[in-house]
Amino acid sequence: MARFGLNLGFWDRPLVIGLFWSATTGNWEFAVPAALFFELFFLDLFPIGTFIPPHGPFALLATLAMAHIFEVTQPSWGLVLIMLSMPAALLGSKLEQRHRQWQNFGYTRMLQSTRPGREHSVSAPLLARNALVQMCLVQGLAFVLVMGVLTPFAEWLLPRLQSRVLMMSVSWPHIWMLGTLGALLSFRTRKVYAFFLVMVFIAGLVFGMGYGVL
Repeated sequence: MARFGLNLGFWDRPLVIGLFWSATTGNWEFAVPAALFFELFFLDLFPIGTFIPPHGPFALLATLAMAHIFEVTQPSWGLVLIMLSMPAALLGSKLEQRHRQWQNFGYTRMLQSTRPGREHSVSAPLLARNALVQMCLVQGLAFVLVMGVLTPFAEWLLPRLQSRVLMMSVSWPHIWMLGTLGALLSFRTRKVYAFFLVMVFIAGLVFGMGYGVL
């Protein structure tokens, strides 16, 4: 609702949701780092105007819910849950797009009701209220269905990946570095990309000379 229905500032950002989840459940060691990954990954994607970005909060909540169900705290297992939940971000944006298309019919009826000779006009506040209710129902039902699919699949998958995941030396900084791909895409201009790559190259040279690699 905070993405399009209500103007609540940054309440739809993953980091805010992660902080709220942590304060509610007490699971600070997993929820905040996971939320930080989603915040970095969807850093440049704000729902403004007609642009509907991937639904990062949808994927984050799916990740946090599965982590709570399976009592996951390790970053390596968290990476697996994040990968499983990522498609939910695309599903959420598709549902929001479809919901907007549904509202076009109501908007057309409202315009037609203002023509001369019409006895009853369609109320704009009523349309807005109905749209908010529909959004809550659709997104809520979608989340239940997604969790109904992901939870048994994760329950089947996690034991089969246990030996491989335990061998992964993955920490939260590694996962955050993966999330910075979203921040990299937010540069947009070629000059900034070129400057960034040059700085990475220079940093690599300094690092290599400092450790005697070069």
